[in-house]
Amino acid sequence: MLNTDQHFAFNIWDFESARAVIDAAASIQRDVILQTSTGIYKALPTRTFSDFVKLYAANQGIHAWLNLDHCKEKETIFHAVNSGWDIVMADGSSLPILQNIDFTNEVISYAHSHGVLVEAEVGQVKGIEDDVIVRQDAIASREDIAEFLHRSDVDFIAVAFGNAHGEYKVEPNLHYDLVEYTTSITDKPFVVHGGSGLSDEILTKLISIPRVKKINISTDLKMAYKRGIEKASSSWSQPLNASNIIHDEIVSVSAAKMKLL
Repeated sequence: MLNTDQHFAFNIWDFESARAVIDAAASIQRDVILQTSTGIYKALPTRTFSDFVKLYAANQGIHAWLNLDHCKEKETIFHAVNSGWDIVMADGSSLPILQNIDFTNEVISYAHSHGVLVEAEVGQVKGIEDDVIVRQDAIASREDIAEFLHRSDVDFIAVAFGNAHGEYKVEPNLHYDLVEYTTSITDKPFVVHGGSGLSDEILTKLISIPRVKKINISTDLKMAYKRGIEKASSSWSQPLNASNIIHDEIVSVSAAKMKLL
């Protein structure tokens, strides 16, 4: 069972990126959440990957949980529930609020019967990242947040409060009042999407809000991977050295985020 500590959740894409994040967490003795987008999930040998993550983390002396991030497909969500994932995100945020609630509750019924936690979102977090493409702001309304929490027994709640997936081109206009409102009317853990690119000052402010428990990081890890490839380009004839350089870049970024906690 996921503990009640605060966690950064890192979007990974293969065994090596998962290993690097686990190594980062182990270096400071923190448990960690690893996330897969729907597309990445479908490309992985899911049961083998789940077994690897759990065993490798245990060997490193920590616990790693797997989360299926932003999934709109019930069949894929149910498959993840049966493949060792610990959390699934039922993303009905593009639907009218009552349909979002119905979709989420159907997922909750199945996932909870298998001991798996469910995350959901109210309002659409904008941006382009992996399987998430939202071009318009859709800041959540207080009415929709209250309605959603009243009608569902979701385990994690995310709301759109001015945050965005991908890179922030300008300083985001974050509606902290929506985060504070949400955490004031429920004891459910709050999830911050679009954590990449936010300054340490902003992340620290978000972390200081009671019940903000999960902050998602994706683009920052991809940028670390890109830097690693660039640094490793001179080591192409020594594959192990090149792999270690890329690994260390991902470790460095992941550990720096976790140290904020």
